[in-house]
Amino acid sequence: MEGARAAFYTVRGMLDILNILYRRLVSDDPYAVVVELTLIALTINWCVNLLHGTRGTRLFKGLLIVLIVATLGVRILSVQFGWTRLELLYRNFVIGLGFMALVAFQPELRRAFIRAGDVRLRRRGSPQSKTIAALVESAGHLSRQRHGALIAIQRDVGLGNWAENGTPIWADVSANLISTIFFPNSPLHDLGVIIHGSKVVAANCQFPAAESDELDVRLGSRHRAAVGLSLESDALVVVVSEETGTISLADGGRLTRFLSIDELGAELTERLAGVRDTAQRGALRIRTLSDAWRLARRALVVVPLTIVIWYVADQASQVESPGVKVEVRASAAAPTHMVDIVAPERATFTVVFRGSTSSMRELIESNAGPLVVDWRVDESWPNAKSNSIPAAAVIDASAAVQKRGLQVQSVTPANLQFIVDRLETIAVPVRLETGEVNVADAQVNPAEARVTLRSREWAQLAPGQRSIAAPVEVPREAFGSGKVTQRSGVTLARRVGAFTATAVEPATVDVSFRVIGRTVGRTLRGVPVSWLIPEALEARYRVVPRDVADLLVDVDVEGDKSAVDALDPQAVVAYVQITGDMYVPGASAWQTVEVQLTLPAGVSMLNRPRLQLRLEERAGQP
Repeated sequence: MEGARAAFYTVRGMLDILNILYRRLVSDDPYAVVVELTLIALTINWCVNLLHGTRGTRLFKGLLIVLIVATLGVRILSVQFGWTRLELLYRNFVIGLGFMALVAFQPELRRAFIRAGDVRLRRRGSPQSKTIAALVESAGHLSRQRHGALIAIQRDVGLGNWAENGTPIWADVSANLISTIFFPNSPLHDLGVIIHGSKVVAANCQFPAAESDELDVRLGSRHRAAVGLSLESDALVVVVSEETGTISLADGGRLTRFLSIDELGAELTERLAGVRDTAQRGALRIRTLSDAWRLARRALVVVPLTIVIWYVADQASQVESPGVKVEVRASAAAPTHMVDIVAPERATFTVVFRGSTSSMRELIESNAGPLVVDWRVDESWPNAKSNSIPAAAVIDASAAVQKRGLQVQSVTPANLQFIVDRLETIAVPVRLETGEVNVADAQVNPAEARVTLRSREWAQLAPGQRSIAAPVEVPREAFGSGKVTQRSGVTLARRVGAFTATAVEPATVDVSFRVIGRTVGRTLRGVPVSWLIPEALEARYRVVPRDVADLLVDVDVEGDKSAVDALDPQAVVAYVQITGDMYVPGASAWQTVEVQLTLPAGVSMLNRPRLQLRLEERAGQP
């Protein structure tokens, strides 16, 4: 179980790294990323070529494993579990790892600088056919006689340091001379010979030996010396084995073994002159096809290491933005649904991004207001219920963020709460709305409209609220005329109860009506309140108001303008009905009662005045 979990998080970490690479490739500057990856891959491939066959190969593999494992591990722990301090330590670790690599690869780096000076646009001159013929003839003779030989052919890098330690000869190259030098009884046969051009420069020269762990343990000192000199210079070194007579050729630290006489001549011609004949080009194609697996293995090293190094460099070059305002605009994937963001208010978040300096500058300079993020929500979420999702997941996956190659570091608030609701369309009656004007004979065509609301909003509406208004402003000339007024193309209001409809069809209606008056409102101030009390109760109890000022009340009324204007506050009958149950023996608690009003027809009371009173027994009552 633990192994499966570790594998899952490892794959997750690698996918995160690939996701970051993908974002940068689809961002505003993908060409820079392609160039960076190409340069890194070429450099890594050059390093692999340089280290091939040396003891640095295993060190390089170990460094590769450590770097990939450390990068994946830190990515998993810092992103999945939020261990940001570990990421900081990792960056310092990578810097330290670079210094350790400089020390560990010191011999290889020295050879690399030597080889760097060996860059040639083309081979100079033509192959020395006489020299090559002499070398091939002598190598054949030495191989048949099982006489060991070590012959270095100088190219661009001088071999004077090693020639000085040998015996100077400065003689023309010939097969007899070379065979004589390496005859077992010759005093010069034990070490190496240096050839420059058509001259044998020196014999009995000590060449630098390659490390023992860089070659097959079955190879002797001559082969190690040949490989060592080819690493330290660009010389071609021919080796003839004393034990087996095998002919080998060392070039650039690589040893090509078991060469025939013809193959040796072709290799020397090719490497000294850079020319292949038709037969040799055919042989090259055959060898290239046979080396497909080797190239695949090289790709398995270069590609992941390129991605990891690019990721490390990319993360090291990232900067964090200050808090950026981000507004999420949600929409439903299905047209029959709607998404409402419940929290935070206005769907606005404060986000800290991580990205390149240019991306941050573009983000800050191009957005005067909040960065708008579009989010499409599928209908798999429960309908008409509150749902919650991490806001970072929504913002991080948006096109507005990915096209800039940004990464979300933190989001405040952390969660986004939303409701996915189904849209329902219901036919409701259309009512004429004329404000304070009273009308008669009202006609609306059509009488119904199809209104679209969220399903939860329909559920909250009472049956009497399921209608939509056609608001009309009545012209002055319609008052008192008694004529029917007609209006076409009246736009329907989008409010249904306390909710706003998402769609109304049709959007307009035709109406007709006749004005019969105007409804106005008025506040009647100082209306006197009296007691309406039976005689029997009045003989026994006395009514005591808590505040005498409460006996004058203000009343809001509404009705036809002529009737409201004719009202006199002093003439309005306002009273309180006194009953026996208002008396509580021995209690001094005040009773709150409503004031009743008698108003003329066509006038209604908008508020109900209240006052406090109590009943006290009159003196002398039993």
